[in-house]
Amino acid sequence: MNIGKQKVGSVLTEGDEILLAIQDIQTRLICARQGFEAATDEALVDSYIFEITALQKKYDYFIKTAKEMGLTGPFLKIG
Repeated sequence: MNIGKQKVGSVLTEGDEILLAIQDIQTRLICARQGFEAATDEALVDSYIFEITALQKKYDYFIKTAKEMGLTGPFLKIG
């Protein structure tokens, strides 16, 4: 996974990349859910359902990984 290897003057750690991935997925989930709510065409509704499901699976994976690594962050809600 390559989210961007440079952080102002330093290299991102694996933990930083995981936290950034979680933040990105949270944002993408919000957008997909908004799209789902606004969709009126059956094909679009279906596509948003698949997108939300896929993003949720990724989110679950990265949350599990973050927990195992003991990571924390302001946007990280592990419960």
